[in-house]
Amino acid sequence: MTIQLSVSGLRHQMKYRPEIDGLRAVAVVPVILFHAGFPGVSGGYVGVDVFFVISGYLITTILIDEREKGTYSLLGFYDRRARRILPALFFVLLCTIPFAWYWIPPDAFEDYARSLAFAALFISNIHFIEHSGYFDAAAQLRPLLHTWSLAVEEQYYLLFPLVLWALGAFSRRKHLWVFLGLSGISLGIAEWGLRNYPLENFFFTPSRLWELLGGSICAAILMGRSQPRNDILALTGLAMILFCVFWYGTGVRFPSLYTLVPVVGTMLIILFAATDGWTARLLSLRPMVAIGLISYSAYLWHQPIFVLARYRSVSEPSHALMGLLILLSLALAWLTWKFVEAPFRRRAILAGRASLLTTSAVGIIALASFGFWGDVNKGVPERLDRIGSEYLSDLSAQFNEWRPQDICTEVEPVPGKLCTLHQPDNPVSRVALLGDSHAQAMLPAFAELSRTRNFTLMRGVRAACPPLLGVYLTYGRQDARECFDTMQAYVRDIDGSDIDTVFLVARWSLYASGNLAGEDAGFMISDTLGDQFQTQAGWKASFELGLDRMLSALRKADVRVILVHEVPQQRIFPENILWQAVSLGGTKTAAEARFKQSFIRRDEVDALTGYANKVLSQLAEAHGAETLSLNTVFEDEDAYVWFKDGNVLFRDTDHLTLRGALSVAPLIAETLRP
Repeated sequence: MTIQLSVSGLRHQMKYRPEIDGLRAVAVVPVILFHAGFPGVSGGYVGVDVFFVISGYLITTILIDEREKGTYSLLGFYDRRARRILPALFFVLLCTIPFAWYWIPPDAFEDYARSLAFAALFISNIHFIEHSGYFDAAAQLRPLLHTWSLAVEEQYYLLFPLVLWALGAFSRRKHLWVFLGLSGISLGIAEWGLRNYPLENFFFTPSRLWELLGGSICAAILMGRSQPRNDILALTGLAMILFCVFWYGTGVRFPSLYTLVPVVGTMLIILFAATDGWTARLLSLRPMVAIGLISYSAYLWHQPIFVLARYRSVSEPSHALMGLLILLSLALAWLTWKFVEAPFRRRAILAGRASLLTTSAVGIIALASFGFWGDVNKGVPERLDRIGSEYLSDLSAQFNEWRPQDICTEVEPVPGKLCTLHQPDNPVSRVALLGDSHAQAMLPAFAELSRTRNFTLMRGVRAACPPLLGVYLTYGRQDARECFDTMQAYVRDIDGSDIDTVFLVARWSLYASGNLAGEDAGFMISDTLGDQFQTQAGWKASFELGLDRMLSALRKADVRVILVHEVPQQRIFPENILWQAVSLGGTKTAAEARFKQSFIRRDEVDALTGYANKVLSQLAEAHGAETLSLNTVFEDEDAYVWFKDGNVLFRDTDHLTLRGALSVAPLIAETLRP
């Protein structure tokens, strides 16, 4: 039986393997469930790795076969790629624009617009590499985050035909050795990137090429041979993928050696799942094949639908709602497959190569131009003016208020050294602020007090770096090592100075137990550098050890220490709620009622911070330190608020705005000795 290969996206006559369609269903369903936030599929992201192997196998098989038959054409290859990829992609991208325009606030829209431009150019992974830092948009609020994998594949498609051209006529041994060699280099890059640039490494094409080449290796092995059957190996491969789906989590950093499990599992299925085998029969079931056929469109639709739903909700959407949105994604995927994908592949639309490539170029230019325009215009905040609400406009402006409180007086501040932020003529004391980005956000309060209370203010702040000693964050060797060294240097500075009071400020619960969504393995603490698989008990023990060492060192330096409890984390971005009020066009009263619905319950925050606050209190008592809670500023009945008396207090879920920082200044002032 021969049919057009819709799974690979290339129009080519070859023996149809329905189990490959079914395997694509195994890939896309976990990805969708993972992005929807369903429990039990913590490793659903491995579906993307399965996709990579499948793509590498199909593309390599077709290109080598065409070359051997003398029918290979580079223009023909890209014509088929464009017919498969661009129509559905452009359609989905266009559909997201009006919703993003009305529903997404300026800062997030700026990120969306830039990602739109980069997605149209098939380099969106570069955008996410450049914007994967601590303060960039959260993954669950980026409508086009999933396009990074399309970019990696398209970059592979640009390079791989050149590799095959250079290799010449097919030789199994030659091709296998080259594919294996390139895979080894790529995997080595992935391992190095994991240890030094873990956030960027995830999106980095050279770190991912070995996964696609895994499919190429399968193609070279099977080329010109009948499909072997080995049920044990094929079922083992399927079990390896499912193991990763259900047992991997955010603590397993990708890509890395751990990615070998789903990649090798996929290769075993491709190599040994013969049509009459158990695994092939399972994957060839009609529902599996049906989902596999629409998997590309389903992958395109699900992320923007989930994200836009989150922008319209005053809380995280329920599992029931996310289930309905999954059904909506699949329905739109079927419609897109039937009325967009299929007609272009059949050449019912733009049958000529020149017309297709010309239209594709126009589409790329138009989408990229709009995206860059939105990026250059900083998310087009003027969209707010269409409502004409001066009140909401004033609130929106509060997110960007700032003071130059973070300018060191030293001409050339030394990295890793405390710097002076305020130096009065006759200071009555010297105060140091140590901590992570929460300390940075609270700087306006200390800067204001340093002027009114006449003390010298020293800053020792590094984002995503807790004020602990002798322990490491588990993510990224280079970042973890720099954080470790920086805190050691700050303490040495304090020990050798006349500083008399030190405030320690951090998002303690994140480093002690996780966030509202559960454990965040990236911020686990370990006493061993690079320990990615820290147990929960070991995590807590390391957190306590690091804080104990910090307090011991500061007590030895003979300074007064005040441990500031973290401010109450919110569940939803305040700017999103404000933009909802803008887009709905309601009154001030209606807007504030919506704000109130989004406030987090006190019992949720108390449960989140309970362990960390207990450790802070116990160790403070043991070392003669003090603790300070700022929660009374944010209390309102049974909730902790992000908006109070006309003031926006949070600029995201956990960092204070300028007004939020100034609102806690009176409580900090009470701890300062005259």
